[in-house]
Amino acid sequence: MKKKMVSMLLCLAMTVGMLSGCGAKDSQGNTQSDVAGTESEDTNVSNEETEGTEGTEGTETAELTILIDGSTEGTDGYLIKQGAKGFEEKYGVKVNFVETPYAEIHQKLMTVGASGGSDFDVVFVESDFVSQMGKAGILEPLNDYEANSETLHFSDFVDSTIERNTLNGTVYAIPQVADVQTTLYNKDILEKLGFSNPPATIDEFIDYCEKASSEGYIPMAVRYNSTALPCQLMGLFLFTDGGAFVKKDGDGWKADLDNATGAKWVENVRKIFSTIPGDTLVTMDDTAMYDALNTEKAGCTIGGAWMYDALNEDIRAKMITADFPKGSGNEVALMSGWNLGIFANSKNKDLAFKFLEYKASPENAGAMTAGLSGRKDAEQYFTEAQKATYPEFQNLMQYGMGISPADFTLRSELTTAILPVFQEVTFKNDISAEDAAKMLNDVVQKTIDENQ
Repeated sequence: MKKKMVSMLLCLAMTVGMLSGCGAKDSQGNTQSDVAGTESEDTNVSNEETEGTEGTEGTETAELTILIDGSTEGTDGYLIKQGAKGFEEKYGVKVNFVETPYAEIHQKLMTVGASGGSDFDVVFVESDFVSQMGKAGILEPLNDYEANSETLHFSDFVDSTIERNTLNGTVYAIPQVADVQTTLYNKDILEKLGFSNPPATIDEFIDYCEKASSEGYIPMAVRYNSTALPCQLMGLFLFTDGGAFVKKDGDGWKADLDNATGAKWVENVRKIFSTIPGDTLVTMDDTAMYDALNTEKAGCTIGGAWMYDALNEDIRAKMITADFPKGSGNEVALMSGWNLGIFANSKNKDLAFKFLEYKASPENAGAMTAGLSGRKDAEQYFTEAQKATYPEFQNLMQYGMGISPADFTLRSELTTAILPVFQEVTFKNDISAEDAAKMLNDVVQKTIDENQ
């Protein structure tokens, strides 16, 4: 077990720079506070046991510590901190926060968990890490808690948001923010290029890219320098053609790119990338992406509801949300986002679940989320501003999928390993698409063999 944990730590140390599909969220790292708490023997702490305990003479106030990725105004961390004030009042407890930058948060979880530390009670976990954290024993299984809860039910959430947090039938986290990503276009630029509607198919999207490039636009502005590029952003062009990075192979996994669908994916990506300026392919980051969209140098991006909040107001009014260009397979949208789980080493697990119940309630789920909450009834609680853009993303959740099946626990390793080879075979066109697909397949299989 120790050897396995050390291996996991080394893998995470290599991947802490991985950028999630979520929107840019600035965060600051603050000094960590060690908090000791009390542990209840019951599965759930009843309201009678927790409400009204604050201020009782001779009784220490219970404390809860939550690990978040920062609290810049408007982010999930900020809204969680604001919402926690109501939890403190309701249950007479004190809530503390440990703020850690996104690039370090998962490594910190693994490090503290492996050391046996109980520094946290409730933790933020990005979707691609949930199954990995569950398998490593970092997150507490939630099935028994949910079964005994009167208010928190997995069935209240869109199926895809729970499936991504499930490993072998066990749920390890609930959605904090459900990030559904698809194509977003500047409608003015579309019209200038002769499109009355957004491209509906991959072939139409490639045609759009070629026309946009010929008119001096950057056809698509995304984080080209990010590890999210191959498996998340461009991976959607594989998924909608019925392809996949991995498939089940008995009790294990097998790479699934060395085939006609994988070769076609390479061809389509090459056609799209051939319309993007070379320096943009190598260097475009968050700042450059938003600048290209806000200055109308770019006509399209792949993003979620958070993208509207990140753009200038005049550009926001010009953006439209569209279904992702369809291939020969099913309609797709990328499902990612942040989740809330209970730290397995916590000494306050019952109280931690009370916080999950509080946050997941219909009244608080949206208010404490910088985006979609993942609840099926979320639209009933949209603000007037959210009603302008959020319903389309809420609808797209039915097509939401991750970069691999939920029980594939090597997503972060896969994403990191495939990036350099993906850039090598798609930025250039000096080998056949079939050979390129085989190269990608080989690196995926190597990742599986070395880590499975």
